[in-house]
Amino acid sequence: MKTPPQLWMLRTAFRTVGSVAPEVAARWAETIFCRPPRHDPRPAEEAFLATGARSTIRSQDEDLAVWSWGRGPTVVLAHGWGSRAGRFSALAAALVAAEFRVVLFDAPAHGASMGRQASLPQFARALRDVGDTLGTIHGLVGHSLGGAAVSLAMHQGLRSHRAVLLAPPADVFLFSHAFAEHLRIPPRARDVMQQNLEARLQISWDELHIPTLARGMTSPALVVHDAQDPDVPFAHGEEIARAWPGAELFTTQGLGHRAILRDRQVVRRTVEFLQAGLAG
Repeated sequence: MKTPPQLWMLRTAFRTVGSVAPEVAARWAETIFCRPPRHDPRPAEEAFLATGARSTIRSQDEDLAVWSWGRGPTVVLAHGWGSRAGRFSALAAALVAAEFRVVLFDAPAHGASMGRQASLPQFARALRDVGDTLGTIHGLVGHSLGGAAVSLAMHQGLRSHRAVLLAPPADVFLFSHAFAEHLRIPPRARDVMQQNLEARLQISWDELHIPTLARGMTSPALVVHDAQDPDVPFAHGEEIARAWPGAELFTTQGLGHRAILRDRQVVRRTVEFLQAGLAG
């Protein structure tokens, strides 16, 4: 397959600049890596969001768009990279029908929220800031990077009785490595980019290894992962489930990375898992 002209130019620039000025290439790479794509909203998802109570929460000097429904036990849902709150419309509607209070939000630099750059630590901080306004949280649900954010936020002190991780990555290296390979970024520039990110975000990449964080968890967890996920390999979900004490692993077939959000069986299993935590 022929390389698109824009990608060819990016690769050529990184190869050229990265070999003579890795610090410059690293700063450029960091800017691209931390800028999520903003996709046009889908009418059906926007229609669902319009049925919720809209509010704004301040997080990291920027405004987050937040929506809520219901008055029962609180469940907060965190979307993934390049996604938005409306992607949870099927699951959120089912949770509302099951008499939960449901809270959705657009992560920094996503959807209707402010910002131009984002990262896993920023996702987790936003989740903590949303959670801090809600009182007792019964459940946290995260898809993809949102699942990693749930784990990191809980490790950092956000309390939740139950957690559901949908197609979660075990290690952010998956994304940075794929990004660097795609753009053919030279090794030295990759190293400098990582060092810059660790300094700016004030956290080392070793501290973002989700299975390591999972070993210290005490709340029950459900990990849902598709065996044919092309974006986050199934082995990531397996590793997290093994590390998280008492976690359940629910394996799907043929849903991939995104259809898992609206699959009826996954929605039903998630609702049942969160309801089970209310027994007694």
